[in-house]
Amino acid sequence: MREGRALLIEEGQQAVTVRELARRVGVSHGAPLRHFRDRDAVLAAIAADGFDELRGYLEAARQVGTLECRLTEYIRAHARFAQHYGPLMQLMFSSTDDGTNAGRDPEAQSSAERFFALGAELLGERSPESMGPMPFLVAATTEGISALAATGRLPEDRVDEVVVAAVRALLPQIEQQLGTAAQGPVTAPDG
Repeated sequence: MREGRALLIEEGQQAVTVRELARRVGVSHGAPLRHFRDRDAVLAAIAADGFDELRGYLEAARQVGTLECRLTEYIRAHARFAQHYGPLMQLMFSSTDDGTNAGRDPEAQSSAERFFALGAELLGERSPESMGPMPFLVAATTEGISALAATGRLPEDRVDEVVVAAVRALLPQIEQQLGTAAQGPVTAPDG
């Protein structure tokens, strides 16, 4: 799995093949098929691990003080993850060719759903069936900032500035939805 992720990040999704993974690990080209049914299963497992790692950043952000600080820290972490692992992020957030998740591996789909549910919970949403628009707006903003950062269209030294501006723009609506008020200003990190 580690080699698959490294190959994805180094050379892109098209380079991840069962045969190439076997070559890199030093096993017969059929050996990976004992663990994965095919290339798609390898990619799904890599994506699932990526969602689990990214969910860890969201969990860590939940431990920070105010909603404003939690949201800021999470979006920053998401953008840093995208900067370091752009091809992995692209794999994680892509859907099938028909624009749905219908063909997605159940493990990868479950990891993605846990990630999105935790984000919705941060915004006060308790039921995926009755979610309001705010989790989608925050996800779109977060993924947009991350995509711009990953491709270099948002310079690394401006990421924090954009994150702070996004949180300031979103926070009043989130607070209204939650019925709470933020404590303290959003600030760029020291250093």
